[in-house]
Amino acid sequence: MIENIKSLLVAMSKEFGPEESSSVLGYGLSLAQEAGAHLTVQAASQSIHLRNQDVNRTIGGLVGAANERLRQLAHAAVETARSDAAAAGVSATVHNPHLPYPALVDSFLGLARVHDLAILDAEPEAIHPDRDLLQALLVNSGRPLIVVPVGWDTFRAQRILIAWDGSSRASRAVHDALPFLRAAQAVKVVVVTGEKELPASADGSDIAPHLARHGVPVEVTSAAARDGDVAQALRGEAEREGADMIVMGGYVHSRLRELVFGGVTQSLLKSSPVPLLMSY
Repeated sequence: MIENIKSLLVAMSKEFGPEESSSVLGYGLSLAQEAGAHLTVQAASQSIHLRNQDVNRTIGGLVGAANERLRQLAHAAVETARSDAAAAGVSATVHNPHLPYPALVDSFLGLARVHDLAILDAEPEAIHPDRDLLQALLVNSGRPLIVVPVGWDTFRAQRILIAWDGSSRASRAVHDALPFLRAAQAVKVVVVTGEKELPASADGSDIAPHLARHGVPVEVTSAAARDGDVAQALRGEAEREGADMIVMGGYVHSRLRELVFGGVTQSLLKSSPVPLLMSY
């Protein structure tokens, strides 16, 4: 039983077409069942607006048809969520707003701030509106995220890896993950070496006893980053351990006045074998 998780947000903002694969609803429903939590599903569609008031009727008609298609797809997504939640015995609330992109992001942020965590599909493309939404929720919601790779339709977290570097973000992620860590069968703190000089607190000798005091079955190990590739070291460790989740601090840095994900976060979002629980 996952304790102290009472409200979950499933955030969906894709076009919900058959060409797009999504695992987030199934994952969110099964986690809500496990935790006995309320599930909120927001399947939002982006409203397309024309700035030129003198645009011809043909173009205006195409834009209107595109907006209607997006509304219908979002509506179908929330109706599926409503039906699936009822079948699973999960208390659920659904929303399907149709908003311009800035308002859409604000809507997700407002919901995320009043839930215990948000759950999103992984978006492998670095330049994509869904990646922008994920970044906005990570940095500005004040809540942890679980990012779900394609094909991971059912929640499980019996074996968990913690990517530990002694940073404040890693510490925040560990704290936010405590409900999952306490319920796990095995938790491994992984310290990746060979990429940068780590502080003394990054060797796991401090975080392990802290977790043990919380009843977490914890071990500490190290993994070498070949050619400085921390993400690949974590992927390899997750596959060797048969992990169900990686807990990590999300890293971003400033470039040309825009926040972009750091290299390790970027690489894991592009290709992770398991869901990522991320905090900032």
